[in-house]
Amino acid sequence: MDYYVINGVELHAEEFVLADDHTAVAIDCTSAETALRIRREPALARSISRDDAAAAFGTLPARLPDRHQLPSAPLVLTEAEPLYRTLFAGRPSSMEALIAAWAMAPSDEPRVAGVARRGNAQWRLRDVGPGVAWAVDLSAPPELAADLLPEIRATGRRFGLIPVTVERFS
Repeated sequence: MDYYVINGVELHAEEFVLADDHTAVAIDCTSAETALRIRREPALARSISRDDAAAAFGTLPARLPDRHQLPSAPLVLTEAEPLYRTLFAGRPSSMEALIAAWAMAPSDEPRVAGVARRGNAQWRLRDVGPGVAWAVDLSAPPELAADLLPEIRATGRRFGLIPVTVERFS
């Protein structure tokens, strides 16, 4: 579950609802309208404070009253290992610190900021909309993806990125 304080006054909580294949199918949240707005309006996204949200943690509702459905279905291209793409809105507060947190190695691939590996998993931090959006492409067996995908979303949030969705490509 993630928490945001917007413009210093509005508390917003949300949690991705995942299908059996670990793709995002919905976001349970305090307000579906706010969930959409922080992903579509860059100025609003910049007004989010994670520190204020952490201070308010004890006052958050146990259940989230609203759900925003995410229209998608897995795109199956091959029988190869799945590729999970976590799409983020915004810009990292510190690209260097984010790359260090994931212990990423530099990459020669265009628009790829770094590549990380853990066991049979590999992920790339990719600029998908210059200055606007980033994605993490994770290649991993489903059982390993189940543990890594929440960690990838949490680390992205810690560095100022806002998770938008998780897609699966095969």
